[in-house]
Amino acid sequence: MAGARPAAVALAALALLAAGCGGARDVPPPSAWRAERTPAVGGTSALLNGVACVSPRFCVAVGIRFHGRVGRTLALRFDGRAWRVVPTAARADDRSGLADVSCASERFCAAVGTHFEAGGESRGLVELWDGRRWRVAAEAPRPSVLSAVSCPSARFCAAVGTARGGSPTALVLVWRGDRWRAARSPSAPGDTSLSGVSCPSESFCVAVGRRSVGPKVAPLAVAWDGGRWRLEPTPSVSSYSALNAVDCLSPGPCLAVGDRFHGDGSRTLVERRDGGWTRRPSPSRSFQSGFAAVSCVTRDACAAVGAQRDGANRTLAAGWDGSAWTLAASPDPGGSNAFADVACVADGGGVLCFAVGSTGPAAGLASRPLVARGS
Repeated sequence: MAGARPAAVALAALALLAAGCGGARDVPPPSAWRAERTPAVGGTSALLNGVACVSPRFCVAVGIRFHGRVGRTLALRFDGRAWRVVPTAARADDRSGLADVSCASERFCAAVGTHFEAGGESRGLVELWDGRRWRVAAEAPRPSVLSAVSCPSARFCAAVGTARGGSPTALVLVWRGDRWRAARSPSAPGDTSLSGVSCPSESFCVAVGRRSVGPKVAPLAVAWDGGRWRLEPTPSVSSYSALNAVDCLSPGPCLAVGDRFHGDGSRTLVERRDGGWTRRPSPSRSFQSGFAAVSCVTRDACAAVGAQRDGANRTLAAGWDGSAWTLAASPDPGGSNAFADVACVADGGGVLCFAVGSTGPAAGLASRPLVARGS
């Protein structure tokens, strides 16, 4: 889900200068994906929901592992050679899971998710990484869930989700180097929730999600200018359409992905923010498909991942080269498979991406973490 990736942000200015001159297109998006070996994580099942990369030698993935029906937070770290389990800060009696992670450096990452209290009430959960260990940093007001986070630096992060008291409303927490504070998010008609956020700088963020008014569900987008969050108009393309993730390389151009209902099934959805929001063509191999996440190294090198159903649940991956999306072959170890997030960084003259999710005999049953490398 599109947390801020310093390597990608550093390349953004070069990408903008090169646009129209051919330079930005010298970095191609991933054209092939292969499964990575993942460590044993214990429990009866496990899955990965979020991933962030600072460089080709440092990435973090987070998710949840189950012991029966009880969930525990899960974190893996990549050191350039292999993925290893890293202990998280959740207590042994916690019922909790992590949904997303963003890293400003190898010494600062923020992961967000949800903690379920003894009575079943949920609270948004934040854990921070200091280069050696994770610690619980904050809990959002109850009842709530946190879905995504983006940290352009160790001094600023934005986390988004949903406050569930009464009518569901969009929730935003902001970190300014000392503690997390609830921020006032713009109001919109109906029920609202945010599922993705991208902050390329401390003075510019975009968050996306959905809003429901009666039977209709439409995309939702809000933008941060360093002082306040503002609602932005987005095109609604069907009776049900939602944006699940967004990635912004600079104040202006952003790419958001999601899904839309179309006749007999769902289809992938791509919208672009460049002055205003517009719907863009998107690839779809199956009549049941959707994008869960997107990551861009330049404006002409992006990867989007998700899931599709073609007899069975299968992974979905596509690359954007500045002019068109191309579907790419992605691993399906068998049974039910899905990608939940993707992170890309520049790697020499190319792009290295990791997509994470789950694989198992059936959706949600005895699942295992899935990590795929795209290059």
